[in-house]
Amino acid sequence: MVKQAAAPGTCSVCKETITKRTAVSHLQKNHVPDSGEERFVILVDTPYSSPYWMVILAKPHGTLGDLDDALRDIWVECCGHLSAFTILGTEYQEKHEDMGNAPFDHAKSTKVKIEKVLRPGMVFSYEYDFGTTTELRLKVVDSIIWKKQPDKMVMAAMNRKPDLVCSECGKPAIFHYLENDDETLLCLDCGSNEDLDECYLLPICNSPRTGLCAYEGGRYEEEPE
Repeated sequence: MVKQAAAPGTCSVCKETITKRTAVSHLQKNHVPDSGEERFVILVDTPYSSPYWMVILAKPHGTLGDLDDALRDIWVECCGHLSAFTILGTEYQEKHEDMGNAPFDHAKSTKVKIEKVLRPGMVFSYEYDFGTTTELRLKVVDSIIWKKQPDKMVMAAMNRKPDLVCSECGKPAIFHYLENDDETLLCLDCGSNEDLDECYLLPICNSPRTGLCAYEGGRYEEEPE
């Protein structure tokens, strides 16, 4: 994996430019109301150097299943693959009736409340898809007071989509081309070459799952210009 610096990001509240390092302090200094409800501040990135990061504000009485749903919706869902959290050596996974003797059959349920298994300062991990796996690292940075709203998980900040260039011509890239299982990136013109097999073209997405399996982006994906 090629090392890449974390990309600058945007606060979802005020749209100000922030960084991964300043995101939490920005929220604490600028967007904490006089009264509200407690939220766990969870910084999500990858276990390797990459541009991708986000901040999720989680209700303590929400569950790991709610957090799993948010990660899927924002960053990883493509084909309904299994996923799991690992917290202090214990695995948590949503149970399905048709799983049978699955590899994670020993895991505990994600129906557990976050406040029962997490606290500020804890670092834990998440995996989506046990074939073409996307790994995430999560840290409960702090707890803050946030305005009351029904959503158990709120995406408060995220990196901006990295600027990538076409492997063929150097123009802005919008596709991964996966025919040879390599890291070929293509612009609109080069991706329209009739000699290419369209089934190997995937859109470049603002997610660490970009270019994997059949991933085509999450809830906050921006359309290419």
